[in-house]
Amino acid sequence: MPRLRSISRGAWLAFVVVLLVGGGIRLYQAQNPQPKLSQDALSYTGIAQNIAKRGEYTGRTKRGPVPKESKRTGAEIRKDAEIKALHWPPFTPHMFALAYSMAPGDHPSSRDDTRVLNYAQWGVSTATIVVAFALGWLLIGAWTGVASSAVVALYPPLAWGPSSLLSEPLGAFFVACAFTALTLAWRTRRRPWWAMAGALFGAVILTRTDLLFVPLFCALMGLVIIGNTVSWRLGAQSAGLLLLTAAIVVAPWAIYASNKAGKFVSVTTGGGSALFVGTYLPGNGSTFDMKFALKDEVVERHPDYKDRHYTSIPAQVVLDDVAARHPELERDAALGKEARENLRKYALGDPVKFGQMMAFKAVKMWSRYARGGFDHTSPWWTALHDLIVVLSAMGILWGVVRRRDPAIASVGLGILLATGVHTLAVAHGRYNLPLMPILICAGCAGWTLAIREWRARRRSRPGPETVTAHA
Repeated sequence: MPRLRSISRGAWLAFVVVLLVGGGIRLYQAQNPQPKLSQDALSYTGIAQNIAKRGEYTGRTKRGPVPKESKRTGAEIRKDAEIKALHWPPFTPHMFALAYSMAPGDHPSSRDDTRVLNYAQWGVSTATIVVAFALGWLLIGAWTGVASSAVVALYPPLAWGPSSLLSEPLGAFFVACAFTALTLAWRTRRRPWWAMAGALFGAVILTRTDLLFVPLFCALMGLVIIGNTVSWRLGAQSAGLLLLTAAIVVAPWAIYASNKAGKFVSVTTGGGSALFVGTYLPGNGSTFDMKFALKDEVVERHPDYKDRHYTSIPAQVVLDDVAARHPELERDAALGKEARENLRKYALGDPVKFGQMMAFKAVKMWSRYARGGFDHTSPWWTALHDLIVVLSAMGILWGVVRRRDPAIASVGLGILLATGVHTLAVAHGRYNLPLMPILICAGCAGWTLAIREWRARRRSRPGPETVTAHA
């Protein structure tokens, strides 16, 4: 079991400096947020305000009485808003609602007052620096923890987290926490840490549903490795505890969401739309290209969009028109059916081009950084991001191939699974952000191992005097 007292005073002082610098950068971002919120951010804040004000997990609805010409009643409109809110996983809105409830004043009555949420993001993103230090320390040692936390603290997209109100900062925090607990489970082989890791993976799922399969495969990995090296009984117990505690955390929300939607919902609705866009080969698996490919069909239904540039056509309108091909199905089911048709038509019908699209999206996900609300990318930040990703990937590869470290391998497995999900769904640079802290920590650990091995070889190499003596 790692001991805190084993960390040297120099490492503690270095980490404190890193934490103060990283926390200060994030505080500046919280005090100077982006002036315009994205649609996802508006949805998160709207749900949070309804939770804080009325205790209801529902999105925003238009104020005022229902027009007489409308065929829907006010109750139907509110029900529709509740179902649409299930598109977003619950932990980020609940964190924002908690921030509203802890702040003085009646904040939810003013939909533009989101400053308290920026400070909540500051707390979460600063705490991620602490977890990065802990993960790096547990993987290899204290100075690796210092290096990991320093890169996490200074990596611009993570530092920009408090200026935007999205789920990625909270996702990065929970992902780092989950893999820290999993590393403790690997290092100690104690069952309580497997249970803790599972509970934290449950929190990950309720924040970022694209990581839904990670705990399952990490549990399978634990079963196989511990079963082969220690005992199959311990391996089964460890894997079972991880899955059980993850399910216990997720189950209450799944029951609530399923009751609201009138069908089974594991975490969120809306998976059909992401899968349709990601598998639509004429649209190159992206939202903008999908709009271009389907503009003629949209204009046929909505002539008002004829002279509008395809990028300004709302994606919601395009997806609604695709879903309308199957009027007998509700929207998400209709889009899911179209996604399955895409797989049949393109994955099986043209596997080479479909594979090229998948590879392009995987590269796209990792070669671009999360812009944090900025309109344009910077070539300098892109170069820095690509350098961090490549070096970290090399470090992970070294730790897995040369040292066969299961903790580092678990991080690599989680990253591969998340990448695979986004090659089928939609891939953006924003989606790598929750994974960047664990990528950096595992990469630093791998490089530490490589440097130690290089030093050991250099020390064991015979010097000139030894060679002369033998001669």
